[in-house]
Amino acid sequence: MLANTLRRNTFQLVAVILGAVQATLLVLAVIGGLLVASAAPPAATQAVVVVGGSALVLGWVIVPLLFEGVEQTLDPLKLARFPVRTGQLMAAMFLVGVLWVPGAATIVVAAATGIGWAAHPDAALVAVVAGLVGAATAIAASRLTTSVVSTLLRGRGSSRVGVTALVVLVVAAPFAAATLGGVASGGADLLAIFTAGVEVLGWTPLGAIWSVPGRLAMGDGWGAAAAAVIGAATLVAVLLLWRAVLARSLRVRGSGPARTTASRLGILGRAPSTPTGAVAARSLVYWFRDARHARQLVIIPVLPALMLLWWWLIGVDGIAYAAGPVVAALLPLSVFAGLSYDGTAFAAELAAGVRGVHDRLGRAVALLVIAAPAVLIVQVAVAVIIGGAAQLPALLGASFGVLLISTGVVSVSSARIVVPVARSGRNPFSAPAGAATTSVLASYVVMAATLLLASPVLALVVVALITGSAALGWAALATGVVLGVAIAAGGVLLGGRVLDASGPAVLARLRLVRA
Repeated sequence: MLANTLRRNTFQLVAVILGAVQATLLVLAVIGGLLVASAAPPAATQAVVVVGGSALVLGWVIVPLLFEGVEQTLDPLKLARFPVRTGQLMAAMFLVGVLWVPGAATIVVAAATGIGWAAHPDAALVAVVAGLVGAATAIAASRLTTSVVSTLLRGRGSSRVGVTALVVLVVAAPFAAATLGGVASGGADLLAIFTAGVEVLGWTPLGAIWSVPGRLAMGDGWGAAAAAVIGAATLVAVLLLWRAVLARSLRVRGSGPARTTASRLGILGRAPSTPTGAVAARSLVYWFRDARHARQLVIIPVLPALMLLWWWLIGVDGIAYAAGPVVAALLPLSVFAGLSYDGTAFAAELAAGVRGVHDRLGRAVALLVIAAPAVLIVQVAVAVIIGGAAQLPALLGASFGVLLISTGVVSVSSARIVVPVARSGRNPFSAPAGAATTSVLASYVVMAATLLLASPVLALVVVALITGSAALGWAALATGVVLGVAIAAGGVLLGGRVLDASGPAVLARLRLVRA
């Protein structure tokens, strides 16, 4: 299925090749870093491997929540009508993960951790085996994450409660750990905090398996054995949970779309009776009722929680300060190709004669209704937790500036870019082969434009944080809001003109990618 899909679409094949080249360069860079680490003391090499391995596992868990096309070929919902056993599906999905570009790069990097322990032959051999176990855990955890979230987002009632409980659990633990860690570290210096953080990370499910060779190299045989048990148990637990979720998915025998009552219009009945109001209301309905949009909301609590966790482990305030701007950049980025989610339903808008500027403004309003409160809450909460309330005006300037500027950029990009996405009602993490690479490459362009336009605001924020000047902080807030509003308005106007000129062509491309 993978080969046939790539053979039919030359553009996707080219995108995959470009992705493979990028992955190769990253792998070579990591191997170079491991060569440098091999000449360092064992404690330093241990820190590099444990932190890097843990970040690799987290990346596999988090990145699929941001981009489509993780499960390129094998969607459990599509296979639910066929006599496919859960074990067969698990093996096939895992094999696709290993053979795909990110999986192959992960396997190579994981095995290459032995290079870091070249001065300790026994530890180097163990590092290869431990690295492969860590890579298997990362790939399986990625499949588990997408399976759990897609299953919960499809449901209602108790399933929605399940999503809420999952988010609370994911957020509560890192926030509590960061808070307690900040209190416990007291006046300790940065190196002591980092060393203690690496030691703690080496006993967690994320980093235990990566710490095994280092413990052997430093003569801690019993510690290595205990960490190996934790790592192996983590992989077994992930596989068992994944199997349970897949078994549930295969029992869902193609349930049809949910029925709605025509008389209950919800927000569509309360929105202003204007083209802009109708588009905004429909977009808000998508955010909460369409699993492909709803999955983007997972990043609101998850990313700040993880960044606070890394702040606690490493002790660098800049990691926590970036939580607000990162969320502010990623929420608009999730709809950089918004018309792709409409699909051929966009034809109704064209037939109604909705002007492009009204479409762009309505979608921008809906995005800001969701993103602005989320960014405000995240930035204020992070500043309070790390004790940086005095820097809040500068941080809010960075967050709202990036949010508004990114909104303006995606208002233009989503009028032009059409990428294959999962159809409504399908697994929100599935897409045709190569779609993920295409989405990532297009996202790079959108993100680069956002950073370029936001550079004046970010530069002022950095100066304000370094100098501790309250006046510069308030100036950064004012600059971020004013410049952001101007670029957002310009993006809406420009995107509207682009959509007016290319609406029929966009619809034709939408029909092509859905064919």
